[in-house]
Amino acid sequence: MRHFFVFLIAIVGVTGCGPSKKLTAPAETVLVSDSLPALPSSEIDLPIKIAGRPLLLAADSMFPREFVSPGWPDYLQPSCDLRYKYRFVRSGFILRCINNRISIAMQGNYQVAGGKCLCALGKPVSPWVMGYCGFDREPMRRVDIAFSSQLGFQPDYHIRTASVVDQVKALDPCNMSIFSVDMTQEIMDSIRSSVLYFTRGFDVTAGQTDVAKFLRQTAARAWQKTPIGPYGYLIINPVAVRVGTLNYVRDTFAVSLGISCRPELSSDPRSMAPPPLPSLHPGANRSGVALYLPANYEYSFISKLLNDSLHDKTFEYKGRTVVVKEVAVKGIERHKIELRIDFGGSYTGRIFLRGTPVLDTARQTLSVPDISYSLETHDLLVKMARTLLRGKIRRNLQGNSVLDLAALLKTNMPSLNMQLNRMVMPNLYTTGELRQLKLIGLLAGEKNIQAQLYLQADLAVTCTGLPR
Repeated sequence: MRHFFVFLIAIVGVTGCGPSKKLTAPAETVLVSDSLPALPSSEIDLPIKIAGRPLLLAADSMFPREFVSPGWPDYLQPSCDLRYKYRFVRSGFILRCINNRISIAMQGNYQVAGGKCLCALGKPVSPWVMGYCGFDREPMRRVDIAFSSQLGFQPDYHIRTASVVDQVKALDPCNMSIFSVDMTQEIMDSIRSSVLYFTRGFDVTAGQTDVAKFLRQTAARAWQKTPIGPYGYLIINPVAVRVGTLNYVRDTFAVSLGISCRPELSSDPRSMAPPPLPSLHPGANRSGVALYLPANYEYSFISKLLNDSLHDKTFEYKGRTVVVKEVAVKGIERHKIELRIDFGGSYTGRIFLRGTPVLDTARQTLSVPDISYSLETHDLLVKMARTLLRGKIRRNLQGNSVLDLAALLKTNMPSLNMQLNRMVMPNLYTTGELRQLKLIGLLAGEKNIQAQLYLQADLAVTCTGLPR
């Protein structure tokens, strides 16, 4: 029966169960507070990495590949004695981003053709004398362009950008020697005007971008109740949201999103509508998760967990088999709980374990100092009376009804870490590692068990493509 005793002791430790009928010595009195202390707000700071290439391709597709003079390929005639046309073809983007300031540089090539004539009374009176740069077999002239945009996130989750043209610099001037006219500056002014027109349109488009729409879709998944393996359902309950500064390093955009929240863990799978998003505020780039997590488990949920792992589990003793048929947990008076185990096999019967679970937060142990037991059914009493009623169960239970929570949590670390490493939605993944998990509060009630946990972890979000 040694393994059978070990099984009973393990069940007592895991569920924190106890007291009995008068088959054991009188149980000691355990005083327990009627409520748990309030918990501080939890903080979630998520470093977010976004693959730069999909965004750059999207931005590149928005920016025209070439700029031409109005009416191209016809000539533009700004005055009676001058006409010209030009075409500018740009390269790809070279992007930098430091602390929300996005800088884009590109190199391009331009060609220009023009002519002059003599005018009288606002009308040409001589033939046009023509010249060109970059046409026929001449190489196109080079020009460097740079513009930048200061990015800001608004409280309503819209994006605000303020863009300026920083540079339009001709590397190769265009001197039309036929009529001694330098067209370089005029062409540069035209190109600058075209780029400025685009940046103003970009600012308007950015201002119409509603980041909240994407976040609401994410919140519908992440901020509703989320199943955490066999441990229940987690809801975040955000109170405040903050965003750090955007940077671009090694083809990756990096920013942090911070959430102050009051999370809850429970056995209730029912979800409500997603809460409204709190206003978005600027903050520093930070990382790390520190959760103060209240957990509320109904006894039926705990009973199901136990039955899932123990139903039809067999224990062998001297050629005889004892089979666990059903396990049930319920709350009783004065913050005590009761564990009922029904057996079949070579022996049939039922045993009750009762007691008050007591948490030692410093040692991370769970004990049942007033544990007691009672036995039912004639078959079990008669066939096992000599070994069970001489105090052996009582001595084993009272001497071993302590659960090392730290060791238990360490054993479950791999499965808990699996919950931190998963796909949230297409192209969006979380990666992380649990650093610390401990139980800081426990209270048994008649309908449920309340627990308080502290969790510390590293958690990051990676976006590998544009949201779908």
